[in-house]
Parts: sequence; C-alpha cells; structure tokens
Amino acid sequence: MSTGLLNPANVSEVVYAQARGRLADRGVDPDLLLGEGAFGAEVDVAGFYLTLGTVAATEKAGQTPTHSAARLALHAGLPNEVADTLFLAYNQQSAEEAGHGDKVFGNAYFMLGGAAPSGALSAVGKTDDSATFLLPHADRKTNKHTLSAFAAFLGGIETVALQQAFPSLVSLCERWDHPVCRDLLLQIRDVVRPEESRHVLLFRYVFHQLIASKSEAIIRGFLDQTNVGRAQVGGEPLDRAAFTRLVGANSPTPRQLLGKERSFAS
Repeated sequence: MSTGLLNPANVSEVVYAQARGRLADRGVDPDLLLGEGAFGAEVDVAGFYLTLGTVAATEKAGQTPTHSAARLALHAGLPNEVADTLFLAYNQQSAEEAGHGDKVFGNAYFMLGGAAPSGALSAVGKTDDSATFLLPHADRKTNKHTLSAFAAFLGGIETVALQQAFPSLVSLCERWDHPVCRDLLLQIRDVVRPEESRHVLLFRYVFHQLIASKSEAIIRGFLDQTNVGRAQVGGEPLDRAAFTRLVGANSPTPRQLLGKERSFAS
C-alpha cells in the first residue's frame, strides 16, 4: 500500500473517528469539505487535520538521521571542503526538519485538535534504525557508500515533499478560511519551501560531488535508491531522463546549501 502523505486511503476508520472527535471538541466542523485532494478523493477537515499530523511527524522524523549524516560525512574520506560542507548542511537540515515538524505543521495540528502529533503518524517510520545505520565504521569507503545511499533515499523523499506534498497542502489551506490555515500558508511560503528547496539542493550536491563522475552502474544505483525514497512517501519513480533533469548539470555551491545565496530547487 502507498504511504503517500496526502492519501486518505491510508487512514483507518478508527483514526478518522478520533480526529473527528478532537476537532469537534475544539469547535471545528470535521465534515466541512475542502474539495478534491492530491489523490482524487474529496478531502474534509478531518482528512486535512490528519494530513497535518502525518506531515508533522514525517518532517520531525528527519531530525535524527540528518544529524547522524552530518557526523558520518566527517568519516567518509572526503576532501575537506566537501566534508565540511556536508557537515554544516546536514546539521542545519536537522534543525530545520525539527522546526518544520514541531513549529510549523506540529503547531497547526495541535491548534486544531489539542493534541501533539504522534511519531507513529510518520510516513517513514521510526528513525532509530536509520541513526544506527549511519554510525561511522572504521572503513571510510563504507562510510562514503552509506552516506551516498542515505542522501539518495532522503532526496527522493524531499523531492516528493517539495514538488507534490506541499503544493497539495497549500491548495487545501487556500480552500479553508481559518486562522490556522492563513498562518500555515505564510509559514510554508516564508520558511518551509525555501528550506526544503535547499534540502533538495543538498541531494544534488551529494550527487555531483560523490556520484556524477562514477560509472553508469553507480549512477543507476543512486537513482534506484532515490526512487526507494520517493516510493516511501507515495511518489512515482523517476526514469533516467527525469532524474538527469532533476539533479541538473552542475553542483550547487556551499553558500547555496547554507542559504547564503538565493537559489531554490524546482
């Protein structure tokens, strides 16, 4: 079954009933229809509320593995400039993932239902295993391979979030004139999208610095791992041509990755 962030088919009746009760307790009509969602089904306020919880938990789940990836980059035998750039960029992303999960989507979820989003709502599952997976080994080549695989997997998730999940969420927000939605639209525009764009640039940076000069088999493996990440959140796989367009012809600069130069991913 797809684990798409915005797919109502993934939500059980029990979970829906709990969401409806929380909303009603806060004086919010859970049955108000907001129109067609990303998967072709009608979305009501209860479905929108659950989507917020899923996005909040999924974003928050990125905090621990990106923190671990930052440290792994220092043990992968990379040139100093690349290692330092990856450490700083993944460390920054870790803080941004936590902010998206807690301050943006988590707060909106709480304001509507009076409960904090549970980690069980995450579309990518628990992060404990991924953090263990990213622990440095004595062999730097192994660490480099692990870092590349993680970057591809996470890049797959980030591209779906930036290009599909967030635009769909914005569309739902625009159909409901509610204070939470008005604030969320500003937060997505001013905070989330610029930061998520840099996360996709980081995915591109890893590809150009660690993968692009390698054999076709290694490039294909990076693409395959990207598609594993995309599938994790219900995204369609990329073919070779689409992947080539996505990663672009050149590596982003360290200044772009850290937000010191304005450059947003498409």
